[in-house]
Order: sequence, then C-alpha cells, then structure tokens
Amino acid sequence: MTTADTSSITRRAALRRLGLLTLGTALAPSLALAGCGEAGPRAIAYGREECAWCRMTVSDARYGAVQLTARGKQQVFDSIECLAESTLALDPGAQARAAEWSWVTDSLHPGTLVPAPVARYLRRDGPGSPMGKGFRAFASVADADREQRQYGGVTMSWDEALTVLGGERGARG
Repeated sequence: MTTADTSSITRRAALRRLGLLTLGTALAPSLALAGCGEAGPRAIAYGREECAWCRMTVSDARYGAVQLTARGKQQVFDSIECLAESTLALDPGAQARAAEWSWVTDSLHPGTLVPAPVARYLRRDGPGSPMGKGFRAFASVADADREQRQYGGVTMSWDEALTVLGGERGARG
C-alpha cells in the first residue's frame, strides 16, 4: 500500500466515524425523550384487578381510578369514592402529592383516565357508582354541566369532592 492509499482509507474511516457520531448525536435527544415520556398510569385491567381500598374487583369501566405511589406503584380503585377514601387516609402533605398522581375515569368515555384535579365531578342521588354514593367524573366542566342539566345533581372539583366525602366519613365515625 502506498501512502496515498493509507491516507485515503484513514480519511474514509474517519468520515464513516464522523457520520456515525453525527447520527448518534442527532438521535440521542429523540431516544432520550422517548424514554422519558410523561409519567402516567397504565390502563386498568377491568375484571382482573382488585380495588386497593375495598378489595372489590374493578369491573365497571365508567368508574375506575388510579393512583401512583411515591415509589411508582400503581394502585387501582373501583370508584372515585375509594380513591378519595384512600387519599383522605393520608396525612395532609401526602394528600396534596397524591392528588397530583391520581386519575379518574371519564364516565362518558369508559376506560379513559383524566387527572383527578382536572376532572369535574357530578354527584347524583341514588346508587350510580360501585360504592353507591353517586359520584361520576368528567373530563370537562361542560360535560359535567350538561349531565347535571339532564339528570340533576351537584357538580364539584376534586377538592370539593374530598371535602364532601371527608365530611361523610367523619359523620359515620
């Protein structure tokens, strides 16, 4: 091999390495973002999972709820009421964190989870929910208001729902 051939091979190898390095540099942020997607719950396995609070089988896709623990474990609940009871059992500081890591099912779109603090809640007389307290969640205020006009009841935020359920909890001792 002559000196010209050696430098040509070296230059070719260098260009190949530079190309791979450039490709790797360009792909790295995309790969990193793909692995760091927004943390959220996995889908509820209706009919197979047990409520973390009351131990009933989570079976109705209109009412399920989820909460991620500080360690990232997913707890599944069969109703808004059970999620609320579990949250109310925590100390006040942990309640605030728990709200940020809680999702409820949009009852108009069964199986679709909405962040609990963002959802709007409707409470109507009669059973209407697995625990019999008549709570349903909606992805928007407009949806909750429309259901309220059609069927009656009271709409409220997550904090208001916790207050109502907490008051009932205290009343029964």
